[in-house]
Amino acid sequence: MRVLFVSVVIVLGIWLGEVPARAIVFFSQGNDANLTNPGNGVPWDNVVQMRNGSSPIGTGVYLGNRYVLTAGHVGPLTSVKVGFLDYQLDSSAPISIGTADMKLVRLASDPGLGTVRLNTSSASDGGLAYLVGYGVGRAPSSLLGTSPVTWGDSSTATKRWGTNFVDGAISGVQVAGYTSDLLRTQFNSNLGANEAALTIYDSGSALFQQIGGEWFLMGLGAYVQNSGYSLASTDFNSRESDDSYFIRMSSYSEGPHQIAAVGVPEPSTHKLLLVGFVMAAVFFLRRSRLFRS
Repeated sequence: MRVLFVSVVIVLGIWLGEVPARAIVFFSQGNDANLTNPGNGVPWDNVVQMRNGSSPIGTGVYLGNRYVLTAGHVGPLTSVKVGFLDYQLDSSAPISIGTADMKLVRLASDPGLGTVRLNTSSASDGGLAYLVGYGVGRAPSSLLGTSPVTWGDSSTATKRWGTNFVDGAISGVQVAGYTSDLLRTQFNSNLGANEAALTIYDSGSALFQQIGGEWFLMGLGAYVQNSGYSLASTDFNSRESDDSYFIRMSSYSEGPHQIAAVGVPEPSTHKLLLVGFVMAAVFFLRRSRLFRS
């Protein structure tokens, strides 16, 4: 089953198109570009493919403690592909994050990956960011640097990275029963050959940004602008431009619906130290009682 973005008109004349969930496309590069880790510490390995049987259905981000974050509308899910291996989901139900188009699913076994840090400061939202996601590339007939783009079939679906610039935020966007805070990027070729936009199977893809030398997950791929389907068009006006929208992580870092409240990523060092202190205290008390008895 293909996951659909639902057409809706929201404030400021922005259209969020009805699009089967797919991948990253580049303004002036082909399907063989940017297929390996870009380096610099970008959490490349933590971006995973959501699957339904033997078919891709979207993207996700492994946060830690066996939890994978993906878009709420991605499904039905049967497994998660991490690298070259498929991991089954455990028996627990997906965990919704408030009203946002976001959910956590848990793997039945540990894939052995590190954790991903979530951005908690809205003041940091903005500027140059890396997109990493799975999905189809261009069709053979779709020439480089042309607009609009024609998509390839599922055989072109793979993990790619690209860059873009976060230049806006919108609060309380309602789409298909979800209400989410979003970040926006534009697809307009001003960032060169690596500039990327969301397309099919990119629901749940990662938007990473480096802050103070460390990488944070700033947003989660959710929607594209355009009624109908993503054109990766470079024509910019309220109806025809092709912006990408990501669920804004900083909006879900506090309060009862914060992602970290679920227990992801892994417990921090100071929490582990606290647990160690408590265990030592319990051992000391028990030892004291033994000596007194």
